[in-house]
Amino acid sequence: MTLFLLPLLLFLMFAIVPVFVYSMKGAHMNTAVSHALKEAEAVGYVSPEVAARLNDRLAALGMGGVTVNGTGYPSYAGSTAGKVLRDAADPTVKLAVKYPAPNLSRMLRAIGGQGGGEAAEGFYYIVLYGRSEAYE
Repeated sequence: MTLFLLPLLLFLMFAIVPVFVYSMKGAHMNTAVSHALKEAEAVGYVSPEVAARLNDRLAALGMGGVTVNGTGYPSYAGSTAGKVLRDAADPTVKLAVKYPAPNLSRMLRAIGGQGGGEAAEGFYYIVLYGRSEAYE
């Protein structure tokens, strides 16, 4: 019984590490995107400078630029690209960031399961909204 239980507990103990890394990467990415939203609110849109600074922050977290199936990430598709003034009818600034998430299902192969073979099965997709503070 102990010979069966000990390897199982050892596997579970090491399996929690990738899950922890996955959740911490998401939390750190959310913090970096929140800071970028504050910068975007100040200028009224997601400027190339705001995107470049966010790319630098993400690279410092180990989430630099990558290409998956011909698409470059991080992707800012859906973000506010045109300047929105503070006194506009809708002063909302949107920052949408998409980045490939680690493939956690690969761990299933270690115990004979059917883990996915792709490099990234899912994505972190963070969408934040803010109010523009730009006057001109």
